[in-house]
Amino acid sequence: WEYNEVPVLLGAALAQPVPIIALHLTRPAITTPDRDALRMPSHFEAARGAYVVRDYRAGAPRGGTLIVQGTSAMVSITKLLSQLDASDLNVKIVCATSPQLFALQPEEYRNAVLPPEDQLDSTVLTTQARWLMHDWIFNPLSEEYAMSADWDDRWRTGGTLDEVLDEAHLSPKWVLAGIERFVRERPQRLERLASALEKARG
Repeated sequence: WEYNEVPVLLGAALAQPVPIIALHLTRPAITTPDRDALRMPSHFEAARGAYVVRDYRAGAPRGGTLIVQGTSAMVSITKLLSQLDASDLNVKIVCATSPQLFALQPEEYRNAVLPPEDQLDSTVLTTQARWLMHDWIFNPLSEEYAMSADWDDRWRTGGTLDEVLDEAHLSPKWVLAGIERFVRERPQRLERLASALEKARG
């Protein structure tokens, strides 16, 4: 999602015995983030395919896990990090860079980033179409809360970057509204999942 991650990801991919590598480069002119100030891990963590940007705040009710992909999506998240605490939105944020590289990580690391309980209680935020995030959609309700550029199943009409992001509902105000809904409706989400599991048991 930012320039420093590009060579890291490319290097990790080239180290694998695969014949084809698809590299999706970041395009918008963004300011390289001050990861220390944002308390974010190093850009080298991108090589693992996914890493925790923000963990749950200890001792507070959890709101769910947000799996984020794409430059503009992550930029909106970085602009909201301080506001999440101020608004008491205790969400875990995971940056997703490559499902293939993530699958190659040791089980211990994968379970530290996205344990089963977080997978079950998660949704996605992406600059891509929802369908392209199916490697990161782990539960049947995730898509109902997904924030994606095709949120209304339509192509975007174009314009400036800010105009496109607003229409795509990926600007900070829209992302915040999506996170608020995701957290607010967590009890109903989990109840629906529990009810489906109970019915499956017969």
